[in-house]
Amino acid sequence: MKIHKILIGTAIITMTSCKSPNTISEPRAHHIQVQGHRGERGNLPENTIEAFLGAIHKGVAVIELDVVISKDRKVVVSHEPYMSSLYMSTPSGQAISKSQEKEFNLYQMDYQSIKEFDSGSRGNENFPNQKKIKTYKPLLSEVFDKVEQELEAKKLPLVKYNIEIKSVKAEYGISQPQPEDFIALVMEVIKMKKMQNRINIQSFDPSILTILHQKHPEIEIAYLVSKGSIQENLKLLNFKPQIYSPHFALIQNKATVDSVKGLQMKLIPWTVNEPKDISRMIQLQVDGIITDYPERIVPNASKK
Repeated sequence: MKIHKILIGTAIITMTSCKSPNTISEPRAHHIQVQGHRGERGNLPENTIEAFLGAIHKGVAVIELDVVISKDRKVVVSHEPYMSSLYMSTPSGQAISKSQEKEFNLYQMDYQSIKEFDSGSRGNENFPNQKKIKTYKPLLSEVFDKVEQELEAKKLPLVKYNIEIKSVKAEYGISQPQPEDFIALVMEVIKMKKMQNRINIQSFDPSILTILHQKHPEIEIAYLVSKGSIQENLKLLNFKPQIYSPHFALIQNKATVDSVKGLQMKLIPWTVNEPKDISRMIQLQVDGIITDYPERIVPNASKK
């Protein structure tokens, strides 16, 4: 009987797997970092203060979030650089349709206008258990402030922040700044709030990551990928990131895990929600799990 003690979020669970009925090995600790995807999107409106606070109360070790840039050069927490028809409403309460969503280009809107749109009253049909509440897209600086205040007030453990720079080459100068400018604006907020040692930055865009590494080599970087082999993806960078973050379906077996760890990178898959997939990632001993449902991983999280 082989025993694995796994540190998940802020709790320890023990897993057992039979290796041989006649052999007993010493317990071995394996640490899995639980990241709340867009806060806890399965339960609360994504990328909102409410979702981030909910996630830290469920014991996540890391808050995962996305950032875009407004017309007045504010770093806004949002997955899309526009008002998504999936869940956004106008200031007057009208649902935004699929045909009009990209007309609301956040890069062409001042933040005060962006903040007036409702991020949560409609809910999200892809997450039927998500609580419907009126809320808004916050600034990155506000997220830092509100989360840190809550951690201190409730005497909760410190968390890290996994900040995704939403960047697509075809959108440079259209719905986002050029990479150098984008990175400078995000790093300005991080440095202002003295968060350099408690963040990592991730992106699917190799250009963003390459420039970030060149200009800020002290920053931990996660390389997001949705397809391709490890070797194919790494060829798009001129450096090796600290974290390799693929869609969980790309992690086929232990050989995939060993390949990433053999390159001295952490392996943190996204977005793992179903219990069977969570269990498989734990068994494969990945380094972290990004999930919309932290309570499905952190033991007793829903009771906290």
